[in-house]
Amino acid sequence: MWYAFLLLLLPRISNSNENVRLHCRDLPPEQVTCTSPIYISKSTQSYRPCGEKTAEPCCRVNRTMLLECKPKTDVWCIAEGEQRAKKWSGGDIAYKKEEHCRFVTGYDYRTALILSVFLGMFGIDRFYLGYYAIGLLKFCTFGFFLLGQLVDIILIATQTVGPADGSDYLIGYYGPILSKVGMLNHTFYQYGSYYYKNHDEF
Repeated sequence: MWYAFLLLLLPRISNSNENVRLHCRDLPPEQVTCTSPIYISKSTQSYRPCGEKTAEPCCRVNRTMLLECKPKTDVWCIAEGEQRAKKWSGGDIAYKKEEHCRFVTGYDYRTALILSVFLGMFGIDRFYLGYYAIGLLKFCTFGFFLLGQLVDIILIATQTVGPADGSDYLIGYYGPILSKVGMLNHTFYQYGSYYYKNHDEF
């Protein structure tokens, strides 16, 4: 009698994993494999920009790329857009993860800086970066009487002014890439020892 009851109970036990509410996006790193980008430029060591003939993963205009993530074999989770969990075999895509990337279209940083230093009074640097109106104005005013040339040298050297299409400069992987540091509502603040010594609540 108990043997027959156990046989009836086994299918329910085997299907209990279908009630898992864990989404594949929340899996720990050791249980999922995300594809690594293969379309990398040899000259810049940056991901190639997305185009008509460029397959994913590639860098999009918003400086993100989509990586295909696949749960490993025998992992149960809910795929993106699905309602129920399933057992994965390691070959199917469960979701796509966004990763940051540099969107480079071909404007060389060294070229822009050299043009600004030697031909900036004629606006050639601005023409090269795609700012044709400012370049024409610099050409007609001899670089705003050389003052505009000096300002542009500083702006280009500090990478404050970039290409007009909004892309990043073409710079080698170990080149002088500057990253802007900012603060958001989620920024974590690390206080020094002086702060703790003068605040009793800590």
